[in-house]
Amino acid sequence: MTCNRKAAFRIAKIVVIILLSVIIADTVPIQNANIITIPDAAYQTVAYMAKKGIIEDSSAWHAAMAKTNGGRNLHTVKDLAMLLNTANKHSSAVSSANTLKKEQMPHQYTANGLTIINVPSFHTTEKSVYLTYIRKLNALVTDIRGPFVLNFSGNVGGSPSAMILGLYSLIPNGQLWTSVARDGKGQQVHLSKNGLRGSAAEYLGTDVKTIIGKKNLHTKVAVVMDNHSASAAEFTIMSLKHNPNVKSFGLPSAGFTSENSGQTFHSPLSDNSWKIITWTTIRTDHWVRCSSVLNAQGTHQFNNTPIMPDVLVAEPNTPASSNKKQPPVNSTVLNEIKKWLAST
Repeated sequence: MTCNRKAAFRIAKIVVIILLSVIIADTVPIQNANIITIPDAAYQTVAYMAKKGIIEDSSAWHAAMAKTNGGRNLHTVKDLAMLLNTANKHSSAVSSANTLKKEQMPHQYTANGLTIINVPSFHTTEKSVYLTYIRKLNALVTDIRGPFVLNFSGNVGGSPSAMILGLYSLIPNGQLWTSVARDGKGQQVHLSKNGLRGSAAEYLGTDVKTIIGKKNLHTKVAVVMDNHSASAAEFTIMSLKHNPNVKSFGLPSAGFTSENSGQTFHSPLSDNSWKIITWTTIRTDHWVRCSSVLNAQGTHQFNNTPIMPDVLVAEPNTPASSNKKQPPVNSTVLNEIKKWLAST
């Protein structure tokens, strides 16, 4: 009898498992169709970079691909980030849970008799916060009468569209730069009252018509930059320099002048885990041409090459603090700006 009970129990257990399998198969696939393991996603990402990525060191990249079996041997987001960084310093992978939010807002202060607007690093996934940043920056630059300073020192990047649309009144509409793929095909990036469009990704100015003000291309504007001004900050400086009344001061930029595309994945944390994590790959797949600025070689081509300021000021700003706040503009830079304003 005991044996029969054990056999019955085993049969019942099998039936339950089969029923659960049927239920799961019937309800889960639609919801979890985009769930993929980290190794499979890594393999897809490496294949993409091998085909379309901007590779800075081919020998190091090919060695890393061989060591990781084309990404198949990678089991963590951190390991994939390291591999992508081997391909291009602007490439990475990041878990959404570990993404640092950069939601500081622009603000204004006065130093040495000059009005200074800090343009901070910024990234958000929340539309309302995105629009708030644009609205705040737009209000600051349109309310000022007379010359002022835009401080990009310590701005390590984030959302180029938020910064450019926030400074819409200071940037002429039209072509801002050309995004160039590895095969040499270029696509123009344009600014208009409808937003910022073009390149590897569409920078759409959703709802910005009700935020951005009229053009003001006659006020003199000094742009402060340093060797921490990176990525989105660099593209915003490129855009501002299409305005002939904008002049840049400080140090060469950080040199993250390349464009990325991203892909988001949902993956089990490990082979033995039910926990699903959301994470994103950042793939560098375009370099840029921009007529408004020069690199150190005196050309208009940028592939992770720094932007040169109009006026080179050897003394850097005070380094940013650990809480990522922007450093104040130092007196040496401000004195150079005052000389420029007094001479015109």
